[in-house]
Amino acid sequence: MIRLSFFEWKKIMKNKTTWIVALLSVIAVIGIYFLQLENAKNLEKRTINQYDFLIDLYTGDVEYWEEAKEEALVAQENDLIEEASMRLEYANQQREKYISLKQSFMEEDWQPIYQEQVDKFDPYVNPSPDQPAAFLVFEDQEVTDFTKRASYEHFKYVKDYNVEPFTKDMASAYIFYPTIYDEFEGRSLELWQSSTKRYGKQGFYFTYQLIQSMYLMVIILLGCFILGNTISAESRTKQNNLAFYKTLPIHQTRLLLSKFITGFVGVLVFLVLMFLIPIITGAITHGWGSLDYPVLVYDGYTSESMRTNTVEDTFHFIPLKKYLLKTMTLSIIIGFLIYSIYFLISQFSKEPILNVIIVGVFSYLMMKQLHPINPFSYLDTDKIITQEIQLQTWNTNFSFVKGIGLNGSLGFVFLILNYIVFKYRSK
Repeated sequence: MIRLSFFEWKKIMKNKTTWIVALLSVIAVIGIYFLQLENAKNLEKRTINQYDFLIDLYTGDVEYWEEAKEEALVAQENDLIEEASMRLEYANQQREKYISLKQSFMEEDWQPIYQEQVDKFDPYVNPSPDQPAAFLVFEDQEVTDFTKRASYEHFKYVKDYNVEPFTKDMASAYIFYPTIYDEFEGRSLELWQSSTKRYGKQGFYFTYQLIQSMYLMVIILLGCFILGNTISAESRTKQNNLAFYKTLPIHQTRLLLSKFITGFVGVLVFLVLMFLIPIITGAITHGWGSLDYPVLVYDGYTSESMRTNTVEDTFHFIPLKKYLLKTMTLSIIIGFLIYSIYFLISQFSKEPILNVIIVGVFSYLMMKQLHPINPFSYLDTDKIITQEIQLQTWNTNFSFVKGIGLNGSLGFVFLILNYIVFKYRSK
């Protein structure tokens, strides 16, 4: 069977279409990266401009209150002198603060920026016993207690571990860590998304963002199209090589497994390659990023009242390295299921592009039927690992381990179906 698999692999590698489509896929990912890089640079410029605006604003306040203080001294009005002195001191402090923060931003010294955010969120998360909990408003809409707590803990984490941040608006008074608990509407929603938008210039960060958009699922389907046609490719030839192979003294099980394994290994190789390409692309231009970057994981809901949950629900962070490892593990198992379905369809259809469309549409429709025992509910790996799906469905029975078990089991079921169909069509 090993010799058969090597033979199948050599045929795939000799196919020019394989190399062309694979190369175009790599170019597409690199193109997406440089598009994101341009957006990140624009955001950095806007952040510096915002710092300059704040510096100019408080410089104007300093000049105004200096003049007001001089006039008060001439008039010997003690109340005005005291007020002008107080406001002048505050304006000077703010101006110096933003000059310092701008310098830290430009030099990528993140600790002062992190510390300022920790200090700003602290009164909202840890209010004094003799004071009521304070409200924090964004565009006239209240920011939930959960988001305030998550933002506070996020900045404590990155400060303690000295983690390099994503590119985002660092000049805002409050730099929020967005969560699904906030339900903004209209213009507030647009501004919220704009102010919390993050861009990953570094390799690991860019890959993390791609994963959130179901990048790996698309790659699996593309891998099936490029490298998984060990059945349909044979039946498309004029000589119908598949029918010819079945007449040879080769055990049908070995023939099936060699073609299945070769195709699946090809899909895995392509998956790993396309997982590494964004990491390497980002690393070459702006470094690797930190594998200690915190990824928010929801612990589930406390009650059936979302207003109560925003206050009482808990969460924790996992490092990016753990997130990426779990993502790849789950993606490999999902790849086994998807390829098993693709292989089965390929026994009936000769057109790879049609097969990909069928599998893609079928998987998408099944994925929308969210249920803990539906293997396709686990195709969005990001929502499984962060457990966001538990809050979307109000069901805490979704889990990473269950996703591996269900997808692996169903993959084996389809593998058996492949064998039955292959044997039946060989008669």
